[in-house]
Amino acid sequence: MRTSLSTLILALGLMAATTAVAAPPPAEPLPSREERLAHLGRLWGQVRYRHPYLAYKDIDWDAALVAAIPKVEAAKDRAAYAAAVQDLLEELRDPATRILRPDEQQEGVKGPTAPVRELRSWEAKDVLVLDLRASRGRNIQELRPDISKAKAVIVDLRARGLMPDAQGAMSQALGDLLPFLLSQELEVPGQRSVFHSGYRAQTRSTSGYTTSFLSTAGERVSPRGDGKARPVIFLLDDQSNLDPRALTMKALGLAQIVTEGRLDDGAVVEKTQVELGAGLTASVRLSELGIPMRADAVLPKRARSDKDETLQKALELAKKPAKKGKARDLELLPPARWQADRQYEDMLHPSREYRLLALFRAWNVIHFFYPYKHLLDRDWDEALTTFLPRFEKANGAAEYALAVAELSRLVQDGHTTLRGHPELDKRGISGTRAPFELMELNGQPVVMEVWDAEAAPGIMRGQVIETLDGKPLAERIKALEPYVTASSPAHLRHRLLERALAGPEGSQATVGVRDSSGQVKQVRFTRSLKSLQKPRKGEPYRLLGDIAYVDMTRLQASQVATLFDKVKNTRALVLDMRGAPNGAASSVVPYLNTRKARYGAVFERNLVSADETAGRYKFLQELPRARVPVYRGKTVMLVDERTSGEAEHLGLLLEAANGTTMIGSPSAGTNGELTDLVLPGGVTMTFTGHDVRHLDGRQLQRVGLRPQVFARPTLTSIKAGKDEVLERALDYLGGAGASGMAVARDTP
Repeated sequence: MRTSLSTLILALGLMAATTAVAAPPPAEPLPSREERLAHLGRLWGQVRYRHPYLAYKDIDWDAALVAAIPKVEAAKDRAAYAAAVQDLLEELRDPATRILRPDEQQEGVKGPTAPVRELRSWEAKDVLVLDLRASRGRNIQELRPDISKAKAVIVDLRARGLMPDAQGAMSQALGDLLPFLLSQELEVPGQRSVFHSGYRAQTRSTSGYTTSFLSTAGERVSPRGDGKARPVIFLLDDQSNLDPRALTMKALGLAQIVTEGRLDDGAVVEKTQVELGAGLTASVRLSELGIPMRADAVLPKRARSDKDETLQKALELAKKPAKKGKARDLELLPPARWQADRQYEDMLHPSREYRLLALFRAWNVIHFFYPYKHLLDRDWDEALTTFLPRFEKANGAAEYALAVAELSRLVQDGHTTLRGHPELDKRGISGTRAPFELMELNGQPVVMEVWDAEAAPGIMRGQVIETLDGKPLAERIKALEPYVTASSPAHLRHRLLERALAGPEGSQATVGVRDSSGQVKQVRFTRSLKSLQKPRKGEPYRLLGDIAYVDMTRLQASQVATLFDKVKNTRALVLDMRGAPNGAASSVVPYLNTRKARYGAVFERNLVSADETAGRYKFLQELPRARVPVYRGKTVMLVDERTSGEAEHLGLLLEAANGTTMIGSPSAGTNGELTDLVLPGGVTMTFTGHDVRHLDGRQLQRVGLRPQVFARPTLTSIKAGKDEVLERALDYLGGAGASGMAVARDTP
């Protein structure tokens, strides 16, 4: 990108404006290189996720950032810094998005203004001049007879030197005046802005997260005057609050515009300001109008107040009738066109600028869209400056991938995972899990489930894993701690055990296991997705006397009707949800809704739009409904740290449906529909997209389902083939012969 003429003008204007102010504030020091980059990253994100142009125009905003980074770094003074940032913003070709001039940032420094006239006065006998700066407290209706007498009307809307409340009064007066100036109905378009309801996933299919345009309703203004067409000229300056109705009149040829200084729609659209340090502020457009910005005459800003050249120019135009335009002069704005971010898959070790792009993209997505940011242990704002040097100094593909993983660890969410980069797979941060599951009991990693005995011959429930490929498993876990995250300490430990055994698809590893006799042996296993998807033997439900037991990790939706037909005469139901559901979670709810409850949980989703206070979209989730017989026996649900996401959500729904009792230990504390972002190097990061709460509003994230009856397995009981949590549930339900009962989840 070459330095544009407007950039040069901006730099000169910054210096000139500084000397023109009588008593400028003390100059702020130039931020450090790292601080400038952090400011740049925040500005880039404001534009990326809120500027309307990025929703439909072909603008390579990634490349613009990459080109701007070295310029911002090289800036030696305030003017060079401003020019470098302005060069970035020039890629938008949007005059409303720019570095503000000093006179635009300082209250009361507006420059000379034309003297305020009487509300109405006559020029050249038949030209009526209406100075709306004098309209406060006046009845605009009284101007109607004068307008009928006039051959032309000049409306003074110059606002330089006015306080905001005076500008508001002037805008109100214009609204009252316009119907008397019209000779035909005026169709005024509304504004539109980007509207994000959650973060639309880049690679996965999710429910509800959308990006769209939000349009305000337009307005129809009907004529109320004498119906005669006459020249109407609006006087504006660079401080005027542009009115869409006046701009529409201009676009249709019903009015002309004379302005002092630049004219763009920045004065009428929604904007936000981004502080850049060194006393610099960037203004960023947040909405747009389908009205072209063209003035009939542009005069310099007033240098003195004794001669009103702007009014004289308007009087010249008043002698000529305005040419009537056509409706097509109003711009038809293109529709939104969502495009996924580029992943730059070939950049396994991106250049420094693209590594910073990765940091800025990840930081901004979490900043804007992560619904649980307020629950993080560390301030997310600080993460940007903390990780700048780490991403910059990442030497090689491995260090880059680890920097991304270390950043993701700050998002304390059991749904936060990474995939797509080979260096992540090599270290178990991503990759395929082992064909068996570990759980920490009595401080030791114990085998709890074996999903594929053929892929892990010799691995059995109750064994303790001590080594991995000849090294203590604890060393592998310690090495992973900076890169693996979760919502709670127990779930973090579980995820670390899971990741410690993970690796590339098809790879093999050897573990040293200690069995119940105390013997240690080496067992080789193979990592394969087929092992994780392999169906287990036996029915997922059985009768334990007059109590029914259901393994929800195996129950399929197609089996639910048969299940409830078989258990309809039992007095209690045990739902084992210590793991991930198999697709039947929502299907069981209608059978258990004894309370005839309508809602099961509260959802809150981040909204990102032009509204600075957009906040969140909050709604109640309706319980699944079906015409089925309702089971009225008592129900309990078994939970522990393996109960996460959809499994926890089932607990919320059953809590509302029939008050199901939770038995076990706290669940993971991770819930909400997933979404994902992508980064250079082909990295994909998933995270939770919305906040899910109990129906009464209580927090679930990072807390989990809190069991009413606590129970935790021990290594001794697992080695003995017992399930202490299930036994505790049967005791709670008063089941006959519950004591000492052994129930393996993978047998009929």
